[in-house]
Amino acid sequence: MAINLSSTKLLDEKGLLKTNQRKEILNIMSLEDKPLTAKSIYNKLKNRNPHLKLSTVYRNLNIFAEKDIVRKLNIRNDSNENLFELIIKDHHHHLVCMKCGEIKDIKCLLDDYLKEIEDNNNYLIKDHRLTVYGLCEDCK
Repeated sequence: MAINLSSTKLLDEKGLLKTNQRKEILNIMSLEDKPLTAKSIYNKLKNRNPHLKLSTVYRNLNIFAEKDIVRKLNIRNDSNENLFELIIKDHHHHLVCMKCGEIKDIKCLLDDYLKEIEDNNNYLIKDHRLTVYGLCEDCK
């Protein structure tokens, strides 16, 4: 399910220059249903932009992470590369197959529990992440 994303507007809102490379990276990420590595983004863009360097993709993803446009995920994968996803998606968690590496988004059902934690500990929770590992339908 692709996300309707105006990369120009998003870059404006975050105070970033609207370079073609940044817009292309965000466009690729908006078209995918799964988190991506910098290498996979680079591979999707290098034919359209032969002057693009992998280091440019990494640098922009890290800038996007600092500006809360993308989230760097701590999910194990075969290549041990960081995975990135757009933050503009609804809050969710991840279900990861330990055999094939498939990643699925799963709905967050923790709102009531987190509210209770805040109340009981006089705390303001700003974020939380949950990754569940198992075997997908094809691998089990």
